[in-house]
Amino acid sequence: MEQVQSLHPFRFASVGLIALAAALVTIAGVAVAPIATFVLMISAFGLPHVIYELRYCDERFSSRTSPRLLSILGLLVGLIALGRVGNGTHWIPSDIFVPMELGLGACLALVAAWHMRAHRWLGAVAGLAFAAGASLFPLETCLAWAWLHNLTPVGFVAEITKGEERRQWMMILFLPFVLLPGLVATGVFHNAIAAIFALPELQGMSMFGAGDQPLMSFLPPESYDLNLFSAAVVAQSMHYVAVIVLLPRLLQARGEAVPGGSLLRWPDWRSFAVIVGVVSLIAFALYAISYRDARAAYAVAAAIHAWIELPVLLMALGQGFRPSRI
Repeated sequence: MEQVQSLHPFRFASVGLIALAAALVTIAGVAVAPIATFVLMISAFGLPHVIYELRYCDERFSSRTSPRLLSILGLLVGLIALGRVGNGTHWIPSDIFVPMELGLGACLALVAAWHMRAHRWLGAVAGLAFAAGASLFPLETCLAWAWLHNLTPVGFVAEITKGEERRQWMMILFLPFVLLPGLVATGVFHNAIAAIFALPELQGMSMFGAGDQPLMSFLPPESYDLNLFSAAVVAQSMHYVAVIVLLPRLLQARGEAVPGGSLLRWPDWRSFAVIVGVVSLIAFALYAISYRDARAAYAVAAAIHAWIELPVLLMALGQGFRPSRI
């Protein structure tokens, strides 16, 4: 049985200090050189956060659903990953690949809706929205999902907390995930930095030969709204902190996973952090060698973890998980 312990926000003050430091560094970075800040951030923390989130989902949810459902979700996510590989190797053109991925995402949402015991309409609406986006507005739907994806840790925190603690967590997380990116989007930090240092040439500076390609992660083609892009980068920074620092601590405080319940046998958290740190250094080196190739490879891992989140969060909201498989 799960050990119910207090998850009061004040117990995680050290996480708050890490988040504050990350926010300050990211805001300073995007105010001076937003594209370069994004490239450095995704190069260093992109793959590690994917690995941390996959472990979280495995230990928190795998033992609470059926092997049959896991197989169905795994098949759909696997098809998305294969599509990313095909697109990255130029076997599948983007005008075919993007609607295909969104269509598979719609299937993930509808499968989740079928297994939800409450609020099934929400899963159905999500599935229909992705299906409509695949047919009518594929690019816009992809960009909207890229923005919304940064908010998924808030859903995970809401799932693992209860009652008054949940309400307090939601109030606190509103600051780094909504209010702070909103302030960055106004350009107030950019204007303040520009008034002090006056280094406009750094605004378009990039790293590792990425050019302005990173802008396409959150903006439509031909758009150079650096304030809006910076807001997305700050939200993504908070996403990384929540996944790498906060969620593991919440999981450990809530209690260890059921023995044998996860799909993979994970090492202890200290060893896990060391292993992921080594992976991070290797990934950073690969980005420095060839940003385009490393980004294409990372896109596969990013797709796997992003699309797993959709059915997991829908089922968590809709009481689709049971207490334990054992």
